[in-house]
Amino acid sequence: MPVVLSQRTWHDDPKYLDREGVIYHYPPQYRTRVNPYDRFIYYRPAGGAAPHERSTYIGHGLLGNPFPDPHRPGFWFVDIAWYEPFKNVVPLTHGDVAYETEDVKRPQFQSAVRPIRETAYFRILAAGGVSAGREFSPLVTTENVVGVGYPVRLEAPKDDLRILAIVPPGTGYVPKGNDLPNVYETAALQERARRDHQSTLDLIRKQVERAGGACWYNNNIDLFARVGEQRFLVEAKSLNDPRAVVDVMRYGMGQLFDYRVRYRAEIEGASPVLAFGALPLPEATFVANILQENGVSCVGNAGSSLVALNERAARLPFCS
Repeated sequence: MPVVLSQRTWHDDPKYLDREGVIYHYPPQYRTRVNPYDRFIYYRPAGGAAPHERSTYIGHGLLGNPFPDPHRPGFWFVDIAWYEPFKNVVPLTHGDVAYETEDVKRPQFQSAVRPIRETAYFRILAAGGVSAGREFSPLVTTENVVGVGYPVRLEAPKDDLRILAIVPPGTGYVPKGNDLPNVYETAALQERARRDHQSTLDLIRKQVERAGGACWYNNNIDLFARVGEQRFLVEAKSLNDPRAVVDVMRYGMGQLFDYRVRYRAEIEGASPVLAFGALPLPEATFVANILQENGVSCVGNAGSSLVALNERAARLPFCS
């Protein structure tokens, strides 16, 4: 069944770590209302919203798989697998009738996740300028984008590096203006909220600091480290399915090559490092050799330590 998700505009230090078009963060009471691959519509509450968006429906999309918040027991995240803003925001009512309830009664706004009937769902889509054919058209989602490869986007926006004193909860994404990240950037951001991704970056951060170095990150770069005169560009990749290690490797290499060009001035020729959130299967050792031949260090998270998976990684100052 489709759902309506209340999505407030972003502000500093939010109670919930939502990132519009990227990820949704919700408390335990909505656990049974958020289901994998449900369709959704965003509702923009009036508080803090731009005047033209107050109390309107602003877009539609597809949810991914929910997963637990690693820092707040009982809370959950769900990826936004695909999102499209409406051409026209849709008001709360059409005449005296509320679109969402198909009645003169207003929705229960105190509930941030609300099931919606199919008829109401399609009426809102139609009012927003979305045809039924478009709604069911094939989509490139954040869940299948890894398999199609990462495009190097030289025209993509940049972001200032920020000191990484702690690995931020959630995605660590700070919206810039009104532009939403594309599906490729969104897929990369969604990984950041996962436990294995965060623990991998935290292991590296701690080891870099023990070696007398420092770390930075931004909306694109997972981690940039300096230890003495050495510089490292680190891309961490979750490895939930070890059988997908080749696709994950290819995607991670695309990101590393993109950021090395996009942030050439900021990272000053940093050595690339691909860090897996788990150890690959023994029969996938060739992946580390491919990375070695392409000048990329490869490490894996063994739970409490990082393991060097190729010769280049064995020389890293933050790896055992």
